[in-house]
Amino acid sequence: MLSSAEYIQLSLESNLFWVRIMKEHAIFIESAMPPPLNHIARQAEHFKQQFAVLLSETIRHANGLVSSGALQSGQYYTNFTEAAEQAVQNSTGIGTDGYLTQMEYNIEPLTTYSITPETEDAVNQLNGYILNMVNAFAAFKADLLDNQSACRIFTLLYTADISHILHEAQRYIQLLTGLQNKDENFNQNYAEFWNQNMAEHAKSMRGLFDPSETAFINEADRYGRVFDALAQVPTISALPDTKDISAFKATATQGMLSCKVKAIMSPLYTDHNLREANHYIHLMQP
Repeated sequence: MLSSAEYIQLSLESNLFWVRIMKEHAIFIESAMPPPLNHIARQAEHFKQQFAVLLSETIRHANGLVSSGALQSGQYYTNFTEAAEQAVQNSTGIGTDGYLTQMEYNIEPLTTYSITPETEDAVNQLNGYILNMVNAFAAFKADLLDNQSACRIFTLLYTADISHILHEAQRYIQLLTGLQNKDENFNQNYAEFWNQNMAEHAKSMRGLFDPSETAFINEADRYGRVFDALAQVPTISALPDTKDISAFKATATQGMLSCKVKAIMSPLYTDHNLREANHYIHLMQP
């Protein structure tokens, strides 16, 4: 069973990562809806706003209670995040809440534990709020996936991508449920989950580079095959390959921001995938 100190730290470190991921899923959904699906775009905007509030609350509670390793891992923001957020806001008109990234820069790392029952109660309450919101968001994604799979709607998202972001919401629900039970094994089987995720990132990116970007397409295809193989044997360390795909995603993000790499995906999408790779690296490192 997790101690109170472990419960607080692990909850906040997890929420700093996952709430931002959920918020950006809402942005990606909203930006991919054609005019006849404006009602879905409005629902996605509502979820984005709710997750922005929850991320702000998480940042407020996290100050002085999360490890320096987590803060420096590149899983919460990268050197590209602010610029990527601004680029998406400029191109789509969707607010990306860049002030939250700036707030994250100022989170102080854990030095000594100063845990009170009030702190634990506040984190417990925050986890509960987040869990309710992610459950609702997962149901929204499942409905979106069902409608697109049945050809009742058309969006600018791959059906596989909708399935991917649904699985991520379901994974977050499992993690939060485990944390609320103070289960020390709340993040078990993470390698199996993240190897599959890395493979799916590579395959989606492969199909979103401009056809002229042959080198990037071929490299993405190679990473898809590498992580498909790793997903079959999760006991093999994926750390070297995850560091490699992280660098690949960083190069793609930088290239799109400087208009040197052509693609029909946003730099926020690739930066989002980069942070997920960095999160996996953080989990694998002692």
